[in-house]
Amino acid sequence: MDLKRLRYFCRVVEQGSVSQAAKVLNMAQPPLSKRIQELEEELQVSLFTRQGNRIEPTEAGYFLYRKACEILRQVEDTARETVAIANKEKFQLRLGLTHLFQSYFKPLLLELYKRHPDAEINISVTDSSHLETMLNEGTIDLAMIQRPYRSEGFDYVSFDPVRLVAVISKQCLPQVPVSPFDYQALAAFPLVLLHRAKDAGTYEMLIDLFRKAGGNPKVIMHITQPGVILEWLESGLAAATLLPSSEVDASKLSQCHVVEVFPSPQVFYPALVKMPAMPYLPEIMEIIAQGYPIPRHPA
Repeated sequence: MDLKRLRYFCRVVEQGSVSQAAKVLNMAQPPLSKRIQELEEELQVSLFTRQGNRIEPTEAGYFLYRKACEILRQVEDTARETVAIANKEKFQLRLGLTHLFQSYFKPLLLELYKRHPDAEINISVTDSSHLETMLNEGTIDLAMIQRPYRSEGFDYVSFDPVRLVAVISKQCLPQVPVSPFDYQALAAFPLVLLHRAKDAGTYEMLIDLFRKAGGNPKVIMHITQPGVILEWLESGLAAATLLPSSEVDASKLSQCHVVEVFPSPQVFYPALVKMPAMPYLPEIMEIIAQGYPIPRHPA
């Protein structure tokens, strides 16, 4: 069974269409369709059924996909370990880090470097939606991001949720609040909320919290980076925001109040995310398995 055909097959399953898989693989659609047809002819089974504009794996297709992921993962591990043994030099880690959890994952990345100072660690810091695209394109091996809103096509290890807090400019709230804020009270302030570059995510969840509480939020800006939001509030923007507490260090904020919110639902889920055919990086999983603590800044 040809490994290249298996990789093509897995990508078609993950993308849900031959045309989209061809784009991700940077190849024309006809030869990709031909490779899938050859695989079906070799096995003498149908691997897909068509559902509208999408194709879905048959029962046999799902079985092959699970097995193919295992096989490809073993092949990748074997090749990687062989090269590392042969070179006895630097090995490369291609990681993605979301703006949303830069502080949360910083201790993990520092520990990774401490344990593997000779490794070539490449970290792409960008929006979670862009990192999901990079995973699909194979330009990174693992992403440290918000748990995918739709998990189809990804494997992930999710950490405990990070507490949600409100950060309010003192121009909006001069006095120190004595009790947690509810969403109706927050809706009275201009809001700057996190928003992914594309697709649904935490923004939609935050808006839903206001609506369930009967509030009508006035969102004046959408920004992908917690650090930028905090910088602008500190610089005089009269507004409020909702952020993961891991990214908020109250001791560094002189122009804002950091406020508890009630109720405080679970919205922010940091996760290690990869494609099913890719292995979890053992250098990182070893740190996690040993119970490495990830400290949070006090709000």
